[in-house]
Amino acid sequence: MMQDRPIVAFPWDVVPSRFWGRGICEKGYNAQKALDTELRARIDALALTVHPMLAVDASRLPRGSKLEVRPGKAILTNGNPSEILQPFRFGSLDSNTFNQAANLQQMVQMATGAIDAAGIPGSINGESTAAGISMSLGAIIKRHKRTLINFQEAFLLPYVTKVAHRYMQFSPELYPVRDYKFVPSSSLGIIAREYEVTQLVQLLQTMSPESPMYPMLIESIVDNMNLSNREQIIEGLRQVNQPNPQQQQIQQAAMEMEMTQKQSTIQNIQAQTAEIMSRVQQNSVETELLPIEVMGKITDPEEVDFKRRVELAKLLLKERDIEANNEIVKAQMRSSDASN
Repeated sequence: MMQDRPIVAFPWDVVPSRFWGRGICEKGYNAQKALDTELRARIDALALTVHPMLAVDASRLPRGSKLEVRPGKAILTNGNPSEILQPFRFGSLDSNTFNQAANLQQMVQMATGAIDAAGIPGSINGESTAAGISMSLGAIIKRHKRTLINFQEAFLLPYVTKVAHRYMQFSPELYPVRDYKFVPSSSLGIIAREYEVTQLVQLLQTMSPESPMYPMLIESIVDNMNLSNREQIIEGLRQVNQPNPQQQQIQQAAMEMEMTQKQSTIQNIQAQTAEIMSRVQQNSVETELLPIEVMGKITDPEEVDFKRRVELAKLLLKERDIEANNEIVKAQMRSSDASN
């Protein structure tokens, strides 16, 4: 129906001018062969370096003697044994073989993607620190994701599409002919899941529990965990985070009462301030008019002088009262600003 062949070819690694591409075994073949050669050479060297051999002066051995070395064996010599027999070694094993074997194993793991728990630390920077492990996991997950996308685009989607077309052609009653678009959906692997949980935990440590994003991050962490009762835990977290209507009403009523109390306090302070200011203005007017009235009533100079002194004393007392009232007004205004 679609004028295509029922064949899907998928190369794991695309190579120009090669139909089959490069497979996983082929990518790790050379490194694995070198690793096997290194191990065989080490084993052969161990046979020569671990067990010592014996150097003998054959001209000073008894005629017809058969030289063997074993526990309790008596060796006959024509002369001093320390001059005739001597242990002989071919040297020690080269320590570079251990580093070469580790590097070859790392090459095999990088080529095939077979990263185990021992190969994760330091697969990039050579250190098992938190930042180094994070970088290593990032590179591993990126390579796995690239392989998965290549598998989906080159094999899974073409295969499902071809199969769907043939079902539509040969069984249209069960599979109606339509233009379907298939979208693959995959889950995270174990390494990617652990890496994402680590990132979420680090992000969780940077915010306070009162933040609205805190419950969402906890739910994401539980969702990425492989727990048997994961759905129950998530449902419990959602129920805990849901607001209580009664508690909301109580909080709203308390807020309204607090706002009403603050407004009444502000209005009371404003009324007291206005009353004090009117008294201050009245006292100032009376203070200005009082000397004129006194001077109009008094005719005797001595009496006028005495009355003037009395009035001046009263004026001083009134000024002190006005200053005290002003200080009270300022203190009340400062307290009202502090409460707001």
